[in-house]
Parts: sequence; C-alpha cells; structure tokens
Amino acid sequence: MTVVLLEWRKSSYSESNNCVELARWSGGNSVRDSKNPGRKLDISRRTVRRLLAFVRG
Repeated sequence: MTVVLLEWRKSSYSESNNCVELARWSGGNSVRDSKNPGRKLDISRRTVRRLLAFVRG
C-alpha cells in the first residue's frame, strides 16, 4: 500500500478557512472544501486546466 501525503494550497485571495483547496500529486489533483477537509475529489490535470481557464475567462 502506498501512502501519498498531499500538500494542500489555497488561494492567496482567501482570508479565512472558507475556501477550496488544491493539492497536486503524480496521478492528478485533489480538491477539497477547507470547512470539511476529510473529503476530497480527485480530478485530472486537464480538468483543472479547463476549470481555471473557464473561471479566468
């Protein structure tokens, strides 16, 4: 069994713990709600790029 320790990052615009956090790992990315850090959603790097392009667009 391989254990992956994730380094969670939040936006520099976030001033509280009410945000979405992102962690990168070799297989993709994970996203979680800082208010409920016990659950995460694993998504591909391509999906993250498309999501960020949409948000910035």
